[in-house]
Order: sequence, then C-alpha cells, then structure tokens
Amino acid sequence: MSDLAPHPSPAAPRAWPRSAPWVVLAYAVSGAVSLALNPGFREILLDLLNTAVFAHAAALLWARARREPEAGAGWRLLGLGMAAQAAAQGWGAFILIGSGRHPVFPSWLEGFSFLSLGLTIAALLAWPLASAAGSERLRKGLDGLGIALSAFFIGWFFALGPLFHSAAPGSLPSRVVLVVFFLANATILGIGAYLGARQPGRFRGPLGWILGGFGLSLLQVTLQVPLSLQGRYHLGHPLDLLVLLAGLAILIAPLSPRPLEPGPAPGAETRDPSIPALFLPILPATTALAFAFGALVLAPHRLDAAVIGLGILLAGLGLLRALLALRDLQRLSAVLEARVKERTRSLEAAQDLLLRTERLNTVAVLGAGMAHDLKNLLGVVRLRADLLSEHLHAVEPGLHPEIEGLVRASTQAESLLLDLLAVGRGSGSTPEPMDLGQRVGQLGTLLRAALPPAIRLVVEVPSGPAIIESHPGRVDQLVVNLVLNARDAMPDGGTLRLRVALAADGDRPAAELAISDTGVGIPEAMQTRIFEPFFTTKAPGRGTGLGLASVAQTVTDLHGTLSLASEPGRGSTFTLRFPALR
Repeated sequence: MSDLAPHPSPAAPRAWPRSAPWVVLAYAVSGAVSLALNPGFREILLDLLNTAVFAHAAALLWARARREPEAGAGWRLLGLGMAAQAAAQGWGAFILIGSGRHPVFPSWLEGFSFLSLGLTIAALLAWPLASAAGSERLRKGLDGLGIALSAFFIGWFFALGPLFHSAAPGSLPSRVVLVVFFLANATILGIGAYLGARQPGRFRGPLGWILGGFGLSLLQVTLQVPLSLQGRYHLGHPLDLLVLLAGLAILIAPLSPRPLEPGPAPGAETRDPSIPALFLPILPATTALAFAFGALVLAPHRLDAAVIGLGILLAGLGLLRALLALRDLQRLSAVLEARVKERTRSLEAAQDLLLRTERLNTVAVLGAGMAHDLKNLLGVVRLRADLLSEHLHAVEPGLHPEIEGLVRASTQAESLLLDLLAVGRGSGSTPEPMDLGQRVGQLGTLLRAALPPAIRLVVEVPSGPAIIESHPGRVDQLVVNLVLNARDAMPDGGTLRLRVALAADGDRPAAELAISDTGVGIPEAMQTRIFEPFFTTKAPGRGTGLGLASVAQTVTDLHGTLSLASEPGRGSTFTLRFPALR
C-alpha cells in the first residue's frame, strides 16, 4: 500500500450525548413543577416521574451493555435492577390513583425494591473492577466494610434507633424490613468504596453516579423516619424529590463517557496519595468518634446499646486498619532498606569497575608505547641475528641453528606485538583460518627457552588439522600467558602439558587446547576471581594481574569458551575451546 494512501483517523473519545442535559433538565423541571401542586397530585406526579426515570435508566443501561461487552453482565444486571424499581414505582402510582393512598408498608411492592437492591449488588460485583488478590484486596475490603458500617451507624443514630425505641404504631416486621433496607443500601455504598478505594478517578465515572443515587435514596429514608415519628411527614412531602434525584443520578451513569477502569493486574498494588484515599481508612473511626462526642453533649439519651455497639465495632475496624497499615509500613521499610543496600552495592561495584577501567586505560596507553619501543628493539635483535648468521655461517657452522632459532623467536615476538597494537587501535586485520595444532607446535621452541630445566614440556598435537579462525599473534598471546602462569605455579619443577585435540560442541565441531601443570593449584575461593583485572596472588613486583584477564577477553573475542579445573596441591588445567572450521 502506498504511503500516500489515506489512513483511518483514530476514534475520537466518547463525550456526553448532546441530549443528556436536556433529558435530565426536563425530568428535574417536572419534579420542581410538582412543588406547586397539592400533596396528593404531587405524589402521583412524582411516582409517574420516578417510573419513567427508572425505566429510561434501565433502557440506557442495556444499551451500554452492548457497547461494553467486557462489562456487559454488570450493566445488564443493573438494568434489571432499575426495571424492578420502575415496576415498584409504577405499581405504587397505579394503586395511589385507584385508591388515593399507597399500600400499607410493608407490602409486596417492597419485594421489587429489595430485588432492585440485590441486582445492584450483583452488578457491582460482576464488573471487572476488583483489586488484585493479596494485602491490597484485604485493605480495600476493610475500607468498604468501614463505609458500609458508617452508613448503617448514621442511619441507626438518626432513624432506626428512634424508630425502635418509639411507641409509634407499626409492626415489628415493618421495622425489620426497614433495617434490611438500610443494610442493603449500606452494602452498596461499601462495595462502591471497595471498588474505588485508592482509585478516586472511578468515582468521576459511572460508579460515582450510581453510589450518589443510592446515597440520596438512603438519605431520603433517614430523614423521612424522624419526620414520620414527629407526625410531620405526609404523602407528597417535598422530601420525596430526593427519590427522583436518586433516579436521575442512576440515569446519568450509563450516559457518562468515562469508561469503567479495570482493576490492576494480579500482583500489582495501586497506591493513591490523594486526600480521599488517605481519609477513607480512618472514616469509620472518625464517624464513631464524632457521633459519640456529639451525642454526649447534645443528646446523651440517644447512646443506646446498639449505637455503642456499632461505635465499638467501627473503632475496632479502624484499629485493625491501622495495624494493617503499620504492618505494611514495616514491610515497606524492610523492602526499601534492602533496595538501598542493593543500590549501594551496585554503586560500589560500578565505582570499582570505573577505577579498574581507568587503570586499564592507563596500562593500555603505557603498554602501547612500550610495545612500540619493544618492537623496534626486536627489529634490532633480528637484524643483528641476521648479520651474525651471515658472518658466522662459514666460521662456526654449528652456531647456525641457534641463530636461526633466535631469528624465528624475534620474528614471532615482533608479529605478536604487531597484532597487539592492531587490536589496541581497534583496526586489526580480518581473522583468517589457521591450524591451531600447527601453531602450538611451532611455539614449542620459544616456550622451552622460557622454562627452567626443572619443568618438562610436553606438546601433543593431532595428526590432522584443527582449523579455527583467528590471528596467529592472539593465539600466541594466549599460550604464552598460560604457560608463564603454569611456570610460576611450579617453583620446584614438574610437567607442563599442551594438548590440542578435535572435539564437539553440541552439533558443531570444535578445536580444544588444554594446558595442564602439576603445580600448587588454585584454591576454590580464588577460582572465580583469577580472571579479574589486577587480581594476583603473586608477591609485589612478580605479577600485574592482567595475564589471565587478557586471556579471558581474548577467548571471548574469538567466540570460544574457557574453563578451569584445579585442586590445591595437584595442579591446574585450563581448557580453551574454539569453533572449528573443519
């Protein structure tokens, strides 16, 4: 497809429907108009408006379920709950129009209301909003339980307590039904707090509108009961407008453009430092304390056993929540302390690496200059050896092989220095195939000259080629470094064995070089450190600690592997394995 082809524009974020404010305004104005009517007509109009609002909300909730299939079960359950509430309101209006009065409370109409509350609870739990398992779920659950108990505590203090202690007419079942109604509404508020705890952004969306609606419904009943006990409540009381406002809040929920924010992934714990999130855990205890002190000053007779019991329960819940917070704080402190220690160790390691890198850079600069000077001196040695060979060939023919060995050794050393200088400049020649066995065999003469007579050198090479890809000088560097280390490990003499063999590295052929000595060996505690730059066990002036470090780096550059087998008192074996070309 051509780059000039038009691309579909991204979907624009959802916005409030243009008709939403007009619909809400129409319902609200109709409710306000009812205030101008006499109480009887006002109650009929409000019942009809409530029926229309809850039925309209049910239709919008089902429509949103089709738009959000991942949360569709919750939306549909909530829609069924609002349909049940619409049925209760509509049947109440029908009875009121026919008989001029509502059915005696409690009646089967309350069954529709309880069905609506149950479906709402199921809808909230069906939404994918639950927090991750673990301590976060426990903390949020306690916060939700605290909100539920606080709502019920307030309801009991203002409405249920006075109702149960009054001599007003009314059967015990009707009072029990009212208690269950309070508990169901408080449960809805508690579940909402659980779902939105430490994520207040959820309350700016559908969840907040739904909780606001049920909070208004609970407020209406809380204010209605004391007025009824005082004989000041009647059908069509302006307080009934709160039911219409509750329905409008739930009507707005499916129109909200804000999506349902899913819960965090398993194992994740969200922490919100906002004021609502910090205040939520202490709300139960503060509610109990505020009402207890207020009652002690203004109405001590209201502190009945139920209020005191609920207050103790709320205070205990707040104490448990505080203990959980303290436990989390201690755990977090331990985690932070461990992380600080880990970060400190990382910084120390980084600083040590930086210092070693600076030392290596210094050594590299000095080594490059020394290698250049040494190459010039080796050139002089080779030139003098050539002159000696020409002048002494006829006079002392027996010295000719020795002089030829001197020439070859100086030539190999000069080639090694050239390779090292090229690698240091980062401009080395392209690796080329070479026979590892042949190269190690050619180094035999040079190595024997570097070893004391007490050390016996054994070189074993395969009869066939062991071809690897490398620079000859780098192989020489590896062998010389390892042989000199082996020499230092055998101060009283011993056997040094160089063995080249063909091997297999999985399905690929490999060439293996093993360098074994019968020296003092390397303790196990040091075997992991001997390849570190500047680490040495030799006396000052006897070693730099760079030989084995350069060996390890060279093997890595040649895509090989290096292993060590050593035992104190029984010698060491360094095994180098390289990919073989054939």
